[in-house]
Amino acid sequence: MPHYKRNIRFLLFLIIPILSFLLGWSLNQQQHKETYSQLVAENPAKKKNNFFENIKLHRKSDPKDVNLSLFWETWNTLDSNFIYKDRFEDQKQVYGAIKGLVKSVDDPYTVFFTPEETAEFEKSMQDEVFTGIGAEIAVKHGVLTIVSPLKGSPAELAGLRAGDKVFSIDEEPSLEMSAEEAVTKIRGPKGEPVVLEVLRDDETKPVKITIVRDDIVNKSLTWKMEDDIAVIEITQFGEDLEALFAEAVPEILLKKPRAMIIDLRNNGGGLLDTSVKLMNEFFDKKVLVTTKGRKVGETGDLESDNGGAFLDIPVVILVNKGTASASEIFAGAFQDYDRGVIIGEKTFGKGVVQNLIPLSGGATLKVTIAEWLTPKGRSINDDGISPDIEAVRTMEDYDNDLDPVMDEAFRVLNNDGAYEQVFQDKQEKADKSREISENETDEKIVDENSEPVEEDNSETETNE
Repeated sequence: MPHYKRNIRFLLFLIIPILSFLLGWSLNQQQHKETYSQLVAENPAKKKNNFFENIKLHRKSDPKDVNLSLFWETWNTLDSNFIYKDRFEDQKQVYGAIKGLVKSVDDPYTVFFTPEETAEFEKSMQDEVFTGIGAEIAVKHGVLTIVSPLKGSPAELAGLRAGDKVFSIDEEPSLEMSAEEAVTKIRGPKGEPVVLEVLRDDETKPVKITIVRDDIVNKSLTWKMEDDIAVIEITQFGEDLEALFAEAVPEILLKKPRAMIIDLRNNGGGLLDTSVKLMNEFFDKKVLVTTKGRKVGETGDLESDNGGAFLDIPVVILVNKGTASASEIFAGAFQDYDRGVIIGEKTFGKGVVQNLIPLSGGATLKVTIAEWLTPKGRSINDDGISPDIEAVRTMEDYDNDLDPVMDEAFRVLNNDGAYEQVFQDKQEKADKSREISENETDEKIVDENSEPVEEDNSETETNE
């Protein structure tokens, strides 16, 4: 065979597999795009107000190279020997196995929803009014924990507090429950009671709290003027908050406040987009939050726009153990830039981002895809935000209608130089900490570079 023919055959041998691969990849991408568009069309609520809506969903249905022989051995043995045959339903067992898989990653915020649970979850996210006790719940360090009771809710009126650890719901142990399962059990018909057994940090024995369910209507924002200071209370970063705040801004500006107090106590979070849009009024072209994930598109900075209605006004932000998620992002940005004074307690510590990924048959996976970091790169998850000034409102204060945390905010804003002094103290503390760190580093370098001292092992006469 001539050389040129052998060369042509060799080139075809190389090119055809490459072209086949590229064609297959292109078809796969087109199919993925069509599948995603179909899923969004079937589930429009999943895309609305989601900062991560443009992230490519990493969905795979091909089998993973894992030995599942033990799984099938267990399945068949259970199916063949379990006495209560009617309890063994194939689909129920499949969902149970998937829930076990998801639970094994040991992340309280990553949860699998069956089609029925998905429908219930979507309804709860869309309802402006729902029947329950009015409390944000999460799993923290493996324990079901009250993040925050809503203001004026049955939970708050019954005495439930942020940080309460829930050990049972209507005498059913809650140790193995996810937050979503607990919410389902706590919700119920209006007027009917639910009993939570909780343990508090300042008590040694659990206490039972009976809460009567009621319609929960939660307005995200209220505000008022106290003298020449605007006091804004934000209960959650919900879908209605952006419109409520936009409506309040011109009204607040007409009052010409000299300072502002933003109360984020017992604000369990909400939508990241909403938190960022509110911060636009206080920051001029600043990085407000950084997201860090595994995939391209899950990592990046969110910046404020140019301008803003409240760029120069002094701000005090109130936080407590019930301040979580998007609220911590909000407070963290103000603290990093010395844009406001943070007063209260250390916050809850939820700094991870979840995405709702639709699965086959109407099921859904709520999966943690990224972490939230403050502008200076501080992790919020578990660590929370430590206040610049510590202040606590006790149950006794509640009973006597006292609020020492709010009083501290007014003290800082009303005393000449007190607001600026907070930032000076922070700077001095940071400088001192940096100096100590540098001295320790210098001492370590000296120790490492110093000549070793030879030990004198010669015998010495001793006169007795």
